[in-house]
Amino acid sequence: MDELFEPYILTDRDVVYLDNHLMVINKPPGVLVQTDKNGTPSIEDAARQYLKDKFQKPGNVFATAVHRLDRPVGGLVIIARTSKALVRMNAMFQTREISKIYLALVEGKPETYKWLRHWIKKNEVTNKVWTYTYERGDAKQADLAYWQVAKDEVTSMVLVRLFSGRHHQIRAQLAMEKIPIVGDAKYGAKRNREEDVALYSYAIEFFHPVTKELTRIVADLPNYGRWRHFSAPSAEQLDDAFYLEFKN
Repeated sequence: MDELFEPYILTDRDVVYLDNHLMVINKPPGVLVQTDKNGTPSIEDAARQYLKDKFQKPGNVFATAVHRLDRPVGGLVIIARTSKALVRMNAMFQTREISKIYLALVEGKPETYKWLRHWIKKNEVTNKVWTYTYERGDAKQADLAYWQVAKDEVTSMVLVRLFSGRHHQIRAQLAMEKIPIVGDAKYGAKRNREEDVALYSYAIEFFHPVTKELTRIVADLPNYGRWRHFSAPSAEQLDDAFYLEFKN
């Protein structure tokens, strides 16, 4: 079998959270969330096989991603295990009831804290986005806030609170601020073929779609590449990000 199409196999270590309704997987960079038209293996495929094996389920297994991460980006992905959970989680994403926190390693000199608002339009030909500092009728508003939480001699780690889910949003908005994400040559970072895009889906908070309990899930900091130079944000820094309210 072509190595490209070998299935990705989940282990217990990859599964950060699991109950009867949801699972949360720590996706590695380079793996698709959903299978593409070429049949490339995905996290959804791996989740179905993991559940089938773990619970010895015959036949098809329901496991559908609630949201996506770009292929080069690693971190937390929510998988719905039931159609009811999927419908409710999709509705919560639409109404911004699910809070998402990312970490990024960036070039340049980020500010201590900044709110960013741009307008983004996807270029279907290049699979990039155009980013504008002013409102356009054919572009969608994109909001995020970031905090610089650590730095070394050449790189800063920023914590990003995402308030909208536009294509390549964090990558494009940080690039507009002249602080491109390490390894993200598509958006102006220095080209280094040995580095993944240093963007990571780090923490998620939501009210559980069935139990209604407030659920916060936090991943471990990556332990590879330049991530090894940094420690995880403090609980206080994470709270500040989660409790920040959206600016109309």
